[in-house]
Amino acid sequence: MLHNILSTVPERVAMVERSQWGDGLSREDMDQFAQYLYAAKADPGEIIFNEGAREPYMCLVAQGLIRITKGDSKKTVKTICDIPPGRFVGEMSIIDGLPRSASATAVEETLVLVLTKDNFEQLLNDNPRLGVVLLKKLSQMISHRLRVSDWMLAEYIYEQ
Repeated sequence: MLHNILSTVPERVAMVERSQWGDGLSREDMDQFAQYLYAAKADPGEIIFNEGAREPYMCLVAQGLIRITKGDSKKTVKTICDIPPGRFVGEMSIIDGLPRSASATAVEETLVLVLTKDNFEQLLNDNPRLGVVLLKKLSQMISHRLRVSDWMLAEYIYEQ
């Protein structure tokens, strides 16, 4: 479970700046974005979210490592990938509101910036221009993940 920690907007801006979200955002955009985020930490082995859960938030990994796992049809839990600092997890939940498609667990002490669905929608209302920039960036990142998944699926099918 994530534990909220106190952080200032400048501290959150510095974390955004070091992430994949920092590329292409102006300092002003990062400052605005950081106002809708909050910092949280998880100890090693702590669950960030469970497959099937409905809490809509995404996490930007500021430090530490998050392992993504998913249960298969035989209820065997498989590791999908590890998410290092600068990357994010859980973005689908703030877009579609559906149950989580995988679980996320802190591998080591992990610090994240959290963007809830409510805060994301508030940002879209308060600053539509920044909202479009963030949606475009989010779409590009999701598209990249889908392309990688397509390639992995094709490799898997080829091996069969």
